[in-house]
Amino acid sequence: MQSIFVTEPQERLNIEIEQLRGQMVILSNEYGFLHPEVQQCSQQLDELLLQYYAIRRG
Repeated sequence: MQSIFVTEPQERLNIEIEQLRGQMVILSNEYGFLHPEVQQCSQQLDELLLQYYAIRRG
């Protein structure tokens, strides 16, 4: 099994990603997936995920 070293920036991004994901679920349940707030949240989540994967790849 490969050991993965998690840096502080990765951990912060991971926390932000989980918070934003939770917010998006709440918003989508309230407004539906096509609401502008849900779409904006989804775009922010995509950006954070791209940053996270860029850090992981090094």
